[in-house]
Amino acid sequence: MTKTAKIIYTKTDEAPALATHSLLPIVKAFTHPGNIVIETRDISLTGRIKAAFPEFLNEDQRVNDALAELGELVKQPEANIIKLPNISASTPQLISAIAELQAKGFALPDYPE
Repeated sequence: MTKTAKIIYTKTDEAPALATHSLLPIVKAFTHPGNIVIETRDISLTGRIKAAFPEFLNEDQRVNDALAELGELVKQPEANIIKLPNISASTPQLISAIAELQAKGFALPDYPE
């Protein structure tokens, strides 16, 4: 039995999100004839914040730490990852993202001042 090839495609936020979302259908169109599976992982700022605080979140709000998962995956010779650039968040961006998540019902701690 042959193993199905797969590519991990990262989802980002901010300005790179437009490139991420517009390129994904093109990648799928090229890989589909070769039976290559495309999986996505969320490495957006909000995804990374939620992954860092599972103990504060309800079970249905928790997400896997995709960045840590990818960090382990890249050590494997069969790893294929398409990672578009994403931001390094500034303190004001972190505070804003946490406040936005809190307003949406995520019981995250405030960013320490």
